Amino acid sequence: ALPDLSAAKRKFADSLNEFKFRCIGDAETDDEICIAKSLQEFATVLRNLEDERMRMIENASEVLITPLEKFRKEQIGAAKDAKKKYDKETEKYCGVLEKHLNLSSRKKESQLQE
Repeated sequence: ALPDLSAAKRKFADSLNEFKFRCIGDAETDDEICIAKSLQEFATVLRNLEDERMRMIENASEVLITPLEKFRKEQIGAAKDAKKKYDKETEKYCGVLEKHLNLSSRKKESQLQE
């Protein structure tokens, strides 16, 4: 969304830069000239601001987002796999314990060894 916002602000800056007063008569007044220059200066400030915002976004992606995605994939993914393996082994172990506890004393020795 941030790049879209930046593009919209750039279009707004361009429209401010191209803004022209419609004059009644041949010449613009001093106020109209001052306002037009102010709008052009504001458009320049907006463009510079958006350039810096884009640099900040690119830097944030390289410095923050990429390492977080790498951490998520490598560290958290490995931890989830280890947890699944642990849960599976725990379930298996509990099943063997239940089976052993349910054996009566008359069961054969071979079942106990299993």
